[in-house]
Amino acid sequence: MSPEEFFMYLTIGLIVLVPIGARLYRWTTLRRTQEMLRDQFGQQRGPDQRP
Repeated sequence: MSPEEFFMYLTIGLIVLVPIGARLYRWTTLRRTQEMLRDQFGQQRGPDQRP
């Protein structure tokens, strides 16, 4: 494999892998944030409610 081919494949791989990685990272952090917010607001709301 020549250096030109190596850098061509590297560039194509990065163009494809970086956006996929960014979307996966956003998706996982969004899920984690939503779970933390649900836990936090669920705990705060629980004691305030009276039967």
